[in-house]
Amino acid sequence: MDVDPRRPQAVKPYMKEQIDPDQLPPDFYALLALIFGVIGLMMRQKMYAWLSLFCCLGSIANLKSAEMDVKQIVCSVAFAVMGIFVNYFGKEQQSQKQ
Repeated sequence: MDVDPRRPQAVKPYMKEQIDPDQLPPDFYALLALIFGVIGLMMRQKMYAWLSLFCCLGSIANLKSAEMDVKQIVCSVAFAVMGIFVNYFGKEQQSQKQ
């Protein structure tokens, strides 16, 4: 009973579907990172600055090379880092120490 139940004639090679870059869904993590970064920077809210950093890292972790937009990544990272920096090392914190 060494009969192989597979059908080699039914095997088809895998052909990856070509996707137009304009048809890709938006990167919501990067958008959230940008929004939270602006809120954390302008309103001096630490929670939003940290959310921005976590969303930014999530966006970078889920990034595919085909949809890489360097400007958006740099902008979201910059807002996340600036928001955290301003919240922890801003003028308000320095004036409280004196």
